[in-house]
Amino acid sequence: MLRRAHGTGRNALVRVETAPADEAPDPVPGPPASPRGQGGRFLAGHAAQEASSGGKARAGQARLAASLGIGAMADDEAFAPYRRQAEAFRRHHVRELAALAGGHCGSGPSSMVASAALALGASRFIYDQAARGADVDGFAKAARLADQSRQALLTAYELAVREAQARPKAPRDPLAAWMTPKPTEPAK
Repeated sequence: MLRRAHGTGRNALVRVETAPADEAPDPVPGPPASPRGQGGRFLAGHAAQEASSGGKARAGQARLAASLGIGAMADDEAFAPYRRQAEAFRRHHVRELAALAGGHCGSGPSSMVASAALALGASRFIYDQAARGADVDGFAKAARLADQSRQALLTAYELAVREAQARPKAPRDPLAAWMTPKPTEPAK
């Protein structure tokens, strides 16, 4: 939400803040349920053919939002389980967010979720490292990362829902009105 700048940021023209959870926008209903059976396989029919179109659904997705590429830390064996958990969390949360945002989670909210997932994974890693060495500063760093993750998830939700509210409700063909024949008037 946009508010007048205040506090330490009062010199800014505009301040963008995430609404408190009780003021967050309402979810936007998504498309009907997936044409999949209990085992996760597509059901027979036209909808199943559309849904099984493979990579077409992923075309145009930004690589940054699809991956948590974190360089050297990703190669560290000690961090590997946390990175895998962060990646699984990101995939799961983006699906949940899409369900709340009209069936689609854009690249902006997706990248926020990716950052939040990475911060959460790093937070858990640092918590575990701090517990092994009774490192009070490590606990404080881990808590800050967890809080950054929480804030990013709230922001991603708000942006995803606002994008869904702004999205056209149905595809529109600007030439449709011209292509539809006009009814003729009966002769008098």
